[in-house]
Amino acid sequence: MLSKFLNTKTLIILLVILGGIYLITTLNKGEDRTFKSQLVDVDTSQVTKIKIIPSLGSDNEEITFTRTGEEWKLEADGKFFKPEVSSIKNILTELLRMRTERVSATSEEKWKELEVTDSTASRVQLFAGDDKLTDIYIGKFSYTQAPQQQQNPYQRQQTRMFTNIREAGDETVYVVEGFIKMNIQPKVDSYRAKTLVSVQKENITKVSFNYPDDQFTVTNENGNWFLNGQPADSLETTRYLQKFSRLTNSNYADDVEMTTNTPSHTITIEANNSVPVELKAFPADTTTQYIITTSRIPDTKFEGGKSRLFERIFVGRSEFFKKTAE
Repeated sequence: MLSKFLNTKTLIILLVILGGIYLITTLNKGEDRTFKSQLVDVDTSQVTKIKIIPSLGSDNEEITFTRTGEEWKLEADGKFFKPEVSSIKNILTELLRMRTERVSATSEEKWKELEVTDSTASRVQLFAGDDKLTDIYIGKFSYTQAPQQQQNPYQRQQTRMFTNIREAGDETVYVVEGFIKMNIQPKVDSYRAKTLVSVQKENITKVSFNYPDDQFTVTNENGNWFLNGQPADSLETTRYLQKFSRLTNSNYADDVEMTTNTPSHTITIEANNSVPVELKAFPADTTTQYIITTSRIPDTKFEGGKSRLFERIFVGRSEFFKKTAE
């Protein structure tokens, strides 16, 4: 009789334990169902406007990208610029790939510490027409280093980077992997078009140089290069033309005045299946030396002195002949 009672008692205890396990599992599943794994889920083809709002008190201006048809425009501080299209794609890609790792706060008490307030965070908004699709705060950045594996002492430690993100109107702060502020910066120059020339050297057929004291033309004739009819060195010529595969610069000269509206140096690059690109150099002050413009971005001025842009592209005839040892 006692044995039967103990068996019954043991069975009841087991049922209680199993019931508790089931209840905990059910609650955990419920939490998993409500945990938001993706913060931004939009159809990027519907996005017509992107706003990047810097933290209050920042020296940066609000940045707005606006799309009309297939063309994007960039605006900041009442000025309009041509944006680098790839930078817009990078912003949208970065937002869509964010996946929450965990929750770092569930109330406003920790917002300041996690830098997700108006005064500490960068804010990003996506619109489709007048409809706001996304509104998030990009907050504090942190990182962790995984311990070095014992079996391979020469393996470098892996670093994981994380960012705190909060949706507008929500008290919850999520942690996502990645240094989001690195790819979504509140600086307008990060998004401006910076490609002066983009043409493969194999497609270039002719480059014309017009200088104050010299004019000459480099042409491709049946795979051979000639300078004003004189055979040029193929290796040296190819080395120079390689610069035009993607010639970029981010030293803008918006506030620098030209000393004359007439260019002192001009280069015209012609290529197969491509519109000719014209590069011009205008004399400027002693610091800037020259202001460089390109027909690809006619309203943008680049400093010629910094990064030796003028020196790199406005070369003389000797650049196309074999160098001799001094």
